[in-house]
Amino acid sequence: MNDLLEAKEIALSWLKPVSGEILNWFQKELTVQQKADQSPVTIADQKAEEMLRQSILRYFPDHGIIGEEFGEENPTQEWVWTVDPIDGTRSFIQGLPLFATLLSLLHHGEPVMGIICLPALGETVWAAKDQGTYSGNRRLHVSSHAKLKDSVLATADLYCFREKKCLRFWNQLHSEAKLVRTYPDAFGHLMAIRGSVDAMVDPWAYIWDFAPCKILVQEAGGAFINFSGNKNSLREGSALVGNAKLVKALQRKIRTARSQKNK
Repeated sequence: MNDLLEAKEIALSWLKPVSGEILNWFQKELTVQQKADQSPVTIADQKAEEMLRQSILRYFPDHGIIGEEFGEENPTQEWVWTVDPIDGTRSFIQGLPLFATLLSLLHHGEPVMGIICLPALGETVWAAKDQGTYSGNRRLHVSSHAKLKDSVLATADLYCFREKKCLRFWNQLHSEAKLVRTYPDAFGHLMAIRGSVDAMVDPWAYIWDFAPCKILVQEAGGAFINFSGNKNSLREGSALVGNAKLVKALQRKIRTARSQKNK
């Protein structure tokens, strides 16, 4: 892989037909199945991922794939694609336009290119290592608000905080931040990446959710860190995304909240 921008252009070319397939099912009667983790899946999720996997194997046959719906294929390769065909399936099922298709390219396990495509909203945002983050021709940047009391935050849904035993932190955010809104999934992350909110707080997601967001926020001048630890891992399952000073302050808050709970 010599040219990340070329890979980005190839990946963007896949998304037009994939978006068309997804929108063919949008706001239609759908059969909804439950996966092992109790998250929903539809035929639109499955068809979109099949299309993306076929494209990856056609253009990059020596690359690995980690997909939400159909698992891993050669995940230890030097270059690996992560695929989330419909991030925000609950929004998709409800007829809400805030769902996204997520792609990233990992090099030795770290994202070096990422894409968030919002089919129903007609926007696609991309980033490549050392190239910046763009929506069309407009370069995106995170906000500069570093203090929690002045901040506008996006969060995942309440049930995610409840499931991950982070309700104390959830309550603290609502009592201390200027404004907290539930903008779940990639949409919330994108709002932090573009500086529309100051940070996204997400206690529960997977590598295919976080990989594109990590490179996108880094190239927008911000930071991706986990709730705990210093590795900023894509697999830990939690993320704070936004400008570096604020997300580090939020990380300190959640560590304090957890320590108080354990006393």
